[in-house]
Amino acid sequence: MKKTCFWGIMVLTLMLCAGCGKEEEEKLKICVNATKSGIVDSLVEAWQEIEGGSEVEIIEIVTDSGESEMKISELRTEIMAGKGPDVFLLECTPPEQEETHSELFMDLGKAMETGLFLSLDEYIENAKYINTSTWNQTVLDAGKTEEGQVVLPLYYRFPVFAYKSSDLPGKEIQDSWETFLASECPALVNVSDSDFIYSFRKLADYETGNLTFSEEELKSYLEEYRLFRERIDAESDMQEVPDLIAAGWSGRDFFTQGVGGALEEEQTYISIPNRDGGVTAMVTMFAAVNKNTAKAEEAFSFLDFALSDEVTSGNGFIKDEESYGFNIDLSLGQEAVTVNQKAFEERYCKNQKVKDAFETLNDRIDCARFYSQLDRDLYETCYKYRFAHDSQTKDELVENMYETMQMKLAE
Repeated sequence: MKKTCFWGIMVLTLMLCAGCGKEEEEKLKICVNATKSGIVDSLVEAWQEIEGGSEVEIIEIVTDSGESEMKISELRTEIMAGKGPDVFLLECTPPEQEETHSELFMDLGKAMETGLFLSLDEYIENAKYINTSTWNQTVLDAGKTEEGQVVLPLYYRFPVFAYKSSDLPGKEIQDSWETFLASECPALVNVSDSDFIYSFRKLADYETGNLTFSEEELKSYLEEYRLFRERIDAESDMQEVPDLIAAGWSGRDFFTQGVGGALEEEQTYISIPNRDGGVTAMVTMFAAVNKNTAKAEEAFSFLDFALSDEVTSGNGFIKDEESYGFNIDLSLGQEAVTVNQKAFEERYCKNQKVKDAFETLNDRIDCARFYSQLDRDLYETCYKYRFAHDSQTKDELVENMYETMQMKLAE
């Protein structure tokens, strides 16, 4: 009798343990930056309440370099083995920010071409909430490959300055990269070395595995930019530099506090043109689904809810007189705007002047790409080149960096 009870208890224990393992295995895994985990937790809770979403495991990438490197190495191994998180909701670190840790995807454009992510076209077409027709189509295109929409760009930015129009009479700035460099407008003293990367529409052709410029072209671009900064800095000492209304990035604060804080002034907006005369927008955050996920429906259901007009506009959902997904903003900590233009205008463009500024600047965008390690290399090269003392140092700097960038592209 005792032996029978013993084996009965053992069988029951094993069944319960097996059940626990199965339950843990069935959780939807969402990979996020640790700085966003609290916001994502709120989104998950709202999704579970409104849509009956499944259990979720949040996988965090922390900012501590040692701990994050271990986690990133672990995740990369899992992904290469056909496993890993189901959903990626990650930031792309701008080159001027301190590099506290590696990115899970050092070059997202390259990762897209290698087929790591699930095509979302069919899911978007049948989505319950997402309506990409109200999103910035140029920025959205940055997440497309031959397989379709494999990545959803979520937030983007570009450098921009706002001045009183009366302080910039007859100053032609925006026509092209060439006229930008030749401009005598003293306001351009506010341009920084990090802005140099925005003169490129794209840095690499991921299909061919080559950079979009030669070593000689890179040196020429760096030299013309060095001469531009040298001239602007010298001229700014001899003439009055107009006061800024707002400056920095085309983010929420630029429009709400900058443009919106000087409504009585006629304003002129200066953005950094690329070499074709348009503006290159840089994606600061993205969402994607692992191509090997066994939970594609659940993964997209979460993204569909999290990126809905209701959540992105800050209005959220109401159920039983309770608010869910209310006043959530994934861009907190970033100076960037959502790709959902309709939601941004509803949430932040509280008067016609702010709305006009938002539309004017967005109309200038003719391409978009994701921040990558190549941008950081280019930024660092630009800074070092400007302060190099002789031509030999400059030549070696360009040669070494070009080789480094090409090697990273080939890895």
